[in-house]
Amino acid sequence: MADVERFEKFHRVNATSGGVPMVSIHLRGVFALNQQAYEALGEPEAVELFKQRDEWVIGFGASVADSPDAYKIRHHTKHSHQVAGKAFLEFYEIPEDMWGRRYKAEPLGNNMLAVNLMQIPEDL
Repeated sequence: MADVERFEKFHRVNATSGGVPMVSIHLRGVFALNQQAYEALGEPEAVELFKQRDEWVIGFGASVADSPDAYKIRHHTKHSHQVAGKAFLEFYEIPEDMWGRRYKAEPLGNNMLAVNLMQIPEDL
């Protein structure tokens, strides 16, 4: 029989933290940022979305909510933040097989993050 003291409790926040900035693209077209990604952006109230020309790299830049191109960040949980992205994904024809996955994000400085959609993603 297992000894009770040898068990470690799993904390749900550990599933999305991993210590590195991560961005998920949900099947319904929503971007989800983990706490590290949100902090790398400087914890803004909104973001602007970018796409690198001729590459499958997207970017997030910190913004104020009243900017005409800003997408407000919704605080889904204490450690998860969401941004509407369906119009962006459809405009740039991001293939749906890139949706429903989690990607590592690279902080670029100046409160920006880049996500290379060609990396080997993690399924949600």
